[in-house]
Amino acid sequence: MRMGRRFRFGATLCSATILGTVVTPAMILKAHAADTDATTASKTKKTVKKTASAPAAAPAPAAASARHSGNAEVLRSARRGNSEPRSGSENIIVTGSLIHDPNLHSASPMTQLTRQDLQQRGIKTVTDALQQLSSNGAGNLTSAFSANGAFAAGASAPSLRGLSTDSTLVLMDGQRLSYYPLSDDGERNFVDTQWMPSSIMERTDVLQDGGSATYGADAVAGVVNMVTRRQIKGVEANAEGGLSQRGDTGHQRLYATFGHGDLDRDGYNVYINSEYQQDDALYNRQLGYPYNSGDLTGVGGGNGNYNVASNGAINNFVATPNAIVRPVNSNGTAAGPWQLLNPSAGCSATGGGGLVSGTVNGGVGNNNQACTMNSERYGMVVPSVRRISASAHFIANVTPRSQFTTMFNYAQTDTYELSHNPYPVQTSNQNKSVSLIGIQLPAVLPNGQLNPNDPFAAQGQNANIYGTFGNNVPGNTQFSQTFRGSARYSGWEPSKWGSDWKYDVNFVGMNTLLDQTYTGYPNVYALQNAVNDGTYNFVNPSQTPASVVNSIFPNITTHSRSQEYSGEMTASKGLFRLPGGMTTLAIGGNVRWEALNDPNANPTINNVAATQLYAGINPFNAQGSRWVESGFFEVALPFHKMFDADISGRYDNYSTGNRHFSPKVGVNFRPTDSLTMRGTFSRGFRIPSFAETGGSNVGYTNYTIKNADWIAEHNGDAYTNAYSLGVNSSGNKNLKPEISTNVTGGMVFHPTNWVSLSVDYYYIEKQRYITANPIQAGDVAEAYIANGGSYSAPGVTVTPDTVDPQDPSASVRPGIINIGYINANKLVTDGVDAEFSARHRLPGPLHDVMWFSHGQFTYVRNFNLTLPNGSVQHYAGTIGPWEAVSASGTPRWRANWANTFTWKSLSVTPTVYYTSGYKTVSEDYQAGLGCGQSLAQVNNSFAPNQCHVKNWWDVDLTLSYQVNKRLNVYANVYNLLGFRAPYDYATYGSYLYNSSWAQKGIIMRSFQFGATLTL
Repeated sequence: MRMGRRFRFGATLCSATILGTVVTPAMILKAHAADTDATTASKTKKTVKKTASAPAAAPAPAAASARHSGNAEVLRSARRGNSEPRSGSENIIVTGSLIHDPNLHSASPMTQLTRQDLQQRGIKTVTDALQQLSSNGAGNLTSAFSANGAFAAGASAPSLRGLSTDSTLVLMDGQRLSYYPLSDDGERNFVDTQWMPSSIMERTDVLQDGGSATYGADAVAGVVNMVTRRQIKGVEANAEGGLSQRGDTGHQRLYATFGHGDLDRDGYNVYINSEYQQDDALYNRQLGYPYNSGDLTGVGGGNGNYNVASNGAINNFVATPNAIVRPVNSNGTAAGPWQLLNPSAGCSATGGGGLVSGTVNGGVGNNNQACTMNSERYGMVVPSVRRISASAHFIANVTPRSQFTTMFNYAQTDTYELSHNPYPVQTSNQNKSVSLIGIQLPAVLPNGQLNPNDPFAAQGQNANIYGTFGNNVPGNTQFSQTFRGSARYSGWEPSKWGSDWKYDVNFVGMNTLLDQTYTGYPNVYALQNAVNDGTYNFVNPSQTPASVVNSIFPNITTHSRSQEYSGEMTASKGLFRLPGGMTTLAIGGNVRWEALNDPNANPTINNVAATQLYAGINPFNAQGSRWVESGFFEVALPFHKMFDADISGRYDNYSTGNRHFSPKVGVNFRPTDSLTMRGTFSRGFRIPSFAETGGSNVGYTNYTIKNADWIAEHNGDAYTNAYSLGVNSSGNKNLKPEISTNVTGGMVFHPTNWVSLSVDYYYIEKQRYITANPIQAGDVAEAYIANGGSYSAPGVTVTPDTVDPQDPSASVRPGIINIGYINANKLVTDGVDAEFSARHRLPGPLHDVMWFSHGQFTYVRNFNLTLPNGSVQHYAGTIGPWEAVSASGTPRWRANWANTFTWKSLSVTPTVYYTSGYKTVSEDYQAGLGCGQSLAQVNNSFAPNQCHVKNWWDVDLTLSYQVNKRLNVYANVYNLLGFRAPYDYATYGSYLYNSSWAQKGIIMRSFQFGATLTL
């Protein structure tokens, strides 16, 4: 919800409830009573200067109803009357402003998610809360996406306005956090929200406006600031468990907090907290049809399972656990059809389906054999995620006018994901980052014996082999550890003119360590050696010595690290009075150091870029460090009680040579007590990421060379079939920062004291937009072939692939297209946000029932990218941008609406979520791509043609019952109505559905039950 017309972003909210439970009916009714009193008081309230001797308000629960009202005076009074006791030197965390004064007015739209909001809606973590925001758009990173091979697996992050994770700045208590060691899509720096200890969060402020004038880089689309609880007294404990309706995935959560001391009475408070959460993995094979199968004939598509017989041919011919072989002539050409290497084992015994035979593209004869297999046998929907954290917080009154606060956080997140099917041993195709082309089983081993793995050895023939290492499924474990320490000293000093001085000095240091362990990926050298000397038993893999298996499939571990150290000082003071109030000036400075080191997990073989040491591991990396020095200011100008303005600016100087000044202006106009008109203008910037300036990553796309002369040169052999063409995006140290222009304008309307409505228009333009060179890899590949193996273009080079094993003297196809990041022209998005809040007693016989309502929606009007050649790509309402957001799409509409009903000790909250549908076309993949050529079939040739993905609805329900003063029990039902995720055949971020928007529709209904004890 937006802040009211007389409230600048909000003081810290405090109450006795903790995240993970539900606000009790008694608390809400008390809040309503406080709200009513505050409404009356606000009508005659006058501004009073706060002093150290001012009496503290009595503690009570936070006024949820006043928070939603949008009425500034109601909001301000209710919060002052219902927050924890404070000493005279209030340590207020104000998001988006340097001036810590809740009496001032905010012109920027902002949503505030308090613990009460999340409890009522059954939202348990900061990550889940941010993903549900209507302004969270394309490019968001969900934990579910980790199960589908995300570059930054094990992490989550929001993407406000669809501008990707690198354009949303995430803070804790107003302080910066270190980046996640892995880059989103191998390119973007971002802050992971998975590790954050949710039970000590008081609220999460989401500034839906540019924040660079206050915070510097990365705040282009907005700012997320998580504010921790100021003090906790006594013991708070929670236990929670959950299960999906099919019983196929579980959830457990525990936390406990102990606090001692009262800040007003004792002068200090200290609390310690620990959390544990386990979310189990979910696999495609546990789901219903069609998500558990590659056979899409039941939904109008084709059969995409492996090795399917049709009209005498074997379609979708790939390797399966029971290897197949064929004889090879002395010149390397095939001398016979494929056949099972171990016929006695059959197919089903090795995890496959039935035995099929027929012709094979590029094969010999019509009696080739293979085992059928479900292509989704190893598919994963949700990774296994375990989170553990420990926090310690201390606050004390140093003097009657100052406070010292310090906090230490430790967190670890352990994520396990599969990388789909076991890696193939093959002879005819390139796969991912390494080519195994040319591997053959020799007829005679180095010791002179016939090779027992080659059934044609007696005839003196080598054997092509095509099979998988079925017992070695590729997987990836991310174990991240976060260490964060912060300290803050703040207070105020009296002044004889103007108003009092306020000051704040703070420091934060944070390290994130990440160990990635890869299992099930073959070492190319070790595999070739095992093939040559016959030590790997392809006939019966279980009989292979453990030493040989371990040499081929070693555990590969990389150690990545990111760091952030920041020191900041700010001071503010009222200078003189204008008709609307005190003119206040704030100034400050910041010095910080940032560093990231993410090494390559797959080094090259003999310095040949087209091949790496391990098959299937993407060789991406990023490195860099920089100092940043900043100075900033803010001036609040209350010209009149009906009109005020706020002017701020920040200058950032980077040791890498980049400098930028970010200004911002905001204004409020209040023609009546019930209407506020507001608007902002700002300039911001995003600094190039460490990957964009000092890293590289390789992506792969299926491609078939179209040059007829080249195909004829290779006699149309398997080398000319579709293969994985690599595209390497490499760092460019000459990149300039992206420059943003942000404009917002809207109004907040209060027709009554219990209803509030806000509507805001937003416009964001990014100049010098950083992107990989938009040149099409296929165009480069064709030009390379046509020019006889050479290519010349600025910033683009080609690394040749390995030679054709059946014709080593023929021209070599391109292996990797090397392109650099560039500053493109511009990216523009605009749209509308709206929020509605209400609170009231129900009429008539239901007079004892209180109703609280809050709704939010976002409409994306445009999302357009202008390329260097001047052409414009339009993404709003489509699955684009295809590359930048992993085909998650840009839905035009997102909305949510929560309604809470309380009666005595019972509270019920249904919440409705909506995401609109979108077209399965994307102009960055192919301009003018129409319905008949939709990306559904481009991404999956067996999928039915699809022009449009349907909209998605979800209804969640939370029930809470206050057993007594100390015990509260609750239940959450997610996807209450059992809506299924709409089919999305075009996205490649998940199988047949879009994990960014419709994850609950795959899990179907799920249930969680818990209890909270407060002593």
